[in-house]
Order: sequence, then structure tokens, then C-alpha cells
Amino acid sequence: MALNINITEDIKIISDTHNVIVQRKHIVDPTKSPNWAKLEAKGASSALREEWRDVSYHPSVEQAVKSIMCKKVNSSDATSLTEVLDEIKRFETELSAILKR
Repeated sequence: MALNINITEDIKIISDTHNVIVQRKHIVDPTKSPNWAKLEAKGASSALREEWRDVSYHPSVEQAVKSIMCKKVNSSDATSLTEVLDEIKRFETELSAILKR
């Protein structure tokens, strides 16, 4: 059975037979497509839709979680090592809560 674990509202971990995959949610607006006029003529919907896109592939769940944590830390607004450590602790707390479900 494949994994399907929501880490945050816009990040999840799934798996296939060979990999653990980190995915990110994207909201797609079809009207922004360069081909929208052609799609609209064919009767395509203009409704926004959610898509989950693969971000990275890993051999284990542990490495996938580490990758997510690194991306969170790298994109943080931390200005000191203390703030970075606080972000890591906050993520570990969130992850712990997810694992207890």
C-alpha cells in the first residue's frame, strides 16, 4: 500500500514502488494558460483546480522529512541561529503531532 501523508496543508509525502516522493500543492488557473483561447473554444472549464506536483524523490521517509525540513529552514526569515533552531523545533513538534494521529 502506498504512502499518502499530509505534512502541512500544501506539502505531502507519497510513495511508489521505488521512491518516497515529496509533493507540493499548486492552485492552477486555466485562464492564465497561453493556450486558454483554444481550450475555451473546446469547452474547457475556467474553474481553479488543485494539482499536487512532485518536488523531490527519496529512498526513505526519513530522508524525505529531512528534505522538507531543510527547505523550510532555507526559506525561513530567520536572522539568527536561535531563530533557526526554534524553526526546527517547531517543525519537529508539528511532525510529532502528525505521527501521533
